[in-house]
Amino acid sequence: MALDHDQLYKPEKKLRRLLKKISAEPSPEEVHDLRTNIRRLEALIKALQLDSSGNEKKLLREVNPIRRRAGKVRDMDVLTDFASSLHAGEEADCRVTLLEYLGAKRYRQARKLGKLVRAEKRPVRWRLKRCVAHLDKMMGDGKQPGIDARATTDAAATSLRLASELRDPPRLNAGNLHEYRKKVKELRYVLKFAEDSDGDLVNTLGEVKDAIGEWHDWLELEAAASKVLDHGPGCGLIHEIRAIARDKFEHALSLTNRMRAQYVTGDGSRKGRRKQPGKARVTQPVLAATSRIAA
Repeated sequence: MALDHDQLYKPEKKLRRLLKKISAEPSPEEVHDLRTNIRRLEALIKALQLDSSGNEKKLLREVNPIRRRAGKVRDMDVLTDFASSLHAGEEADCRVTLLEYLGAKRYRQARKLGKLVRAEKRPVRWRLKRCVAHLDKMMGDGKQPGIDARATTDAAATSLRLASELRDPPRLNAGNLHEYRKKVKELRYVLKFAEDSDGDLVNTLGEVKDAIGEWHDWLELEAAASKVLDHGPGCGLIHEIRAIARDKFEHALSLTNRMRAQYVTGDGSRKGRRKQPGKARVTQPVLAATSRIAA
């Protein structure tokens, strides 16, 4: 059996526990776990092609607002950490103003998240139980290998599709890099559902995901600082944030292009080659990672 049962059932187990015990004003750890496990659940349902069925389709629709709200809280947590790390110097007052703004916004968003979870946790937990029952039937506990085989085939097909989609867009820039990160995250989640999934590809996708995410967070901090600080373009704190964001972008872009050349196109050193229509090729390392699912 090439799908890791523990990894398959982990998002549902953690989500049910989080939804039951989450506080009215969730901590950064609770917010991170809630958001991450919803993402994993979404990836699992799509990988096994369960998103067209009634219960799972409704489950995705019900957890989506919770994930989005948790994302807003998580953004404030990350931006607060970044703002605290700035070397304010003469702009110490600006940093205090920015931190106060982020803290107040975090407080409001956290209360909204807590309220939303309290309102939705009962129906969502009920649908999660039904989803597990569906997964039990699909996996068969080793008693129905034909169904197991279909599950692994669906997951392997999903991973190959996602890997081929990493070829597009042909050129990455500041306008499309963050959207590209979503593809990287989804492929990584699917590959991690396989047994013995810890490999170079999974690790590289994680590094790319983190690098792009960090750059985008610094962009968000720059936007927040520009909104709340009244120094205008001459503010030293904004200059510092902007410089860090530029460095993070260059690092993220370099890392992503290196990953694409190594794992997606396989021809990063041969520029100018035409991409043949219908020939969305993936490299041997990707096929090897996928084979851990399909074996």
